[in-house]
Amino acid sequence: MPSINIYTKEKNIKYLESILFKLKEFIAKQLSCKDRELATSEISVRIIVPKVSYSIAETEVIITAHSYAERIQNQDAICLSIKNFIMEQSPSLNSVYVWLQLSELGHSE
Repeated sequence: MPSINIYTKEKNIKYLESILFKLKEFIAKQLSCKDRELATSEISVRIIVPKVSYSIAETEVIITAHSYAERIQNQDAICLSIKNFIMEQSPSLNSVYVWLQLSELGHSE
């Protein structure tokens, strides 16, 4: 189950909130591969507004997901496509950076 934290400023919450479901759908497609197809319901997303931040971009998206070979091979393209999707859907955002952290699978219910 991929976990997504979006760090941003208070003023950007309404823009991000308005595209949240579309973003989950888009990320599910981007992270799906022949070994694992993701459903939107399997993606957890949080919008976080830090009290103090010296960030690189106004909006930073950190995606943590399992490390499938296909994702590793396409990680830069995945990040760029998600960044472009967010910028197209919310043109009022000044800058968006996306990181994809791929790791071994851990699970808890």
